[in-house]
Amino acid sequence: MPYYRNLFNSIGATPDEIKNFEDFSRVPVLTKSDIQNSLETLTTTGIDRQRLSLNSTGGSTGMPLNFYQDVNYKHWSDAARIRAWRHVVGADENDLEAVLWGATKDIGQGLSFRKVLYSVLREGLLPLNTFDLDDSLLKKYLSYFNIIKPKILRGYASSLYYVALYVEKRALPIHRPKSIISSTEVLHARMRETIERVFGCPVFDSYGCREVSQIATECEAHNGLHVVFENQYVELDGQDIIVTNLHNYAMPFIRYKVGDLASSLDTSPCKCGRVSPRIVSLIGRDNDNIELPSGKVINGEFFEFLFFGLSSVIQYQVVYHKAIDRLRVKLHVSGSTENAGEIVQKTMREKFDYENVDVLYSDQFDMTPSGKLRFVYQVD
Repeated sequence: MPYYRNLFNSIGATPDEIKNFEDFSRVPVLTKSDIQNSLETLTTTGIDRQRLSLNSTGGSTGMPLNFYQDVNYKHWSDAARIRAWRHVVGADENDLEAVLWGATKDIGQGLSFRKVLYSVLREGLLPLNTFDLDDSLLKKYLSYFNIIKPKILRGYASSLYYVALYVEKRALPIHRPKSIISSTEVLHARMRETIERVFGCPVFDSYGCREVSQIATECEAHNGLHVVFENQYVELDGQDIIVTNLHNYAMPFIRYKVGDLASSLDTSPCKCGRVSPRIVSLIGRDNDNIELPSGKVINGEFFEFLFFGLSSVIQYQVVYHKAIDRLRVKLHVSGSTENAGEIVQKTMREKFDYENVDVLYSDQFDMTPSGKLRFVYQVD
């Protein structure tokens, strides 16, 4: 493929010369900006694109991407998810799973009886779209949850935490699942403790992204996240997580800088008996939920999916100013005719009946005191 041909020429090397991990580290990292600018040249020459899946991420690290994935990649990714979300947590493929998610293309919208019946009988899922959440919808979902009694509960860390606080504050009766899987966002210690206390079962942290699927998962020893080393080769460049996916030959991501951080990789034996390296102290994807005066709650990951397919958006930041009730969206865009700002305002108006949206165009974003860029957060 042209991208890697040019890349190897630029470092004066050929693939045959990469014989060990030290040689491999000479290959420059692949950044999100590289992917944004190189969709065509990163794709294998001559491949039938009709047989590929065009996937996308709205950018949980603030930069939306589009990319191709082949059937081989899909099979390996499915196997990794089954192991991480079923076998490791004490379940199997036939067990019913409740899901607190937000990607409409993954789980749809609404909570009609017909949808619940279809999802439970055909897919083994009880889904709730947490991007469209209010008090009445959550009460309805919890009633289904208590009646159907799923063995597994999986969701965004912030959604699981929000629901746990909701149940605890109202002293509601709640079904106790076998295990809970937290994904997509950082699972802080206070969140884990609250979720486990309210639901009365262990929480397993899970780490992955749409670009390369499941990267690592927590085992029953809860001392780090085991790398899916059949699918990914994981390195740390300082604290930056670098991932090479081993199975997407249509559009290989070699030494891809995911955009998340970790304190270290632990290769010592784990108490659980698994020998794969473990990611220690994962850092990243730390978005707030936004609570509107109407009572609507916008999950922080909603904005990632809002930017699905908006090729003009290079990076974004969303800040809700609670004291003045205004949502300020900062966008770094390319020279596209697509008006991303109008799309944001229209979506907020139609989906949440919310008008107080300011859109600013800039490539300068606010940083935390530690120098970290937060993408969705709320201030008083």
